[in-house]
Amino acid sequence: MVDVNITTLDKIAFKQKAKVTEVNSESSEVQCRLLTLGLYPGVHIEVLRQAPLGDPLQVRSGSTLLSIRRSEAMGIQVETI
Repeated sequence: MVDVNITTLDKIAFKQKAKVTEVNSESSEVQCRLLTLGLYPGVHIEVLRQAPLGDPLQVRSGSTLLSIRRSEAMGIQVETI
């Protein structure tokens, strides 16, 4: 059974809260950077806004604000809450 609340970070609505379930990237360097920034499984996040041309996204994780490329957000699996 597929959980309908599971999606990727680039697809969730603005002001929607979510919990990171998995971080994947084709590049090990990007994956390491995302984990170092605090985006790892179990962390609660919220997409705040996007740049005028749609890239990057501004994400809040706790009290930290991060800017993430949409291509990187595609590799972050989340569960909406």
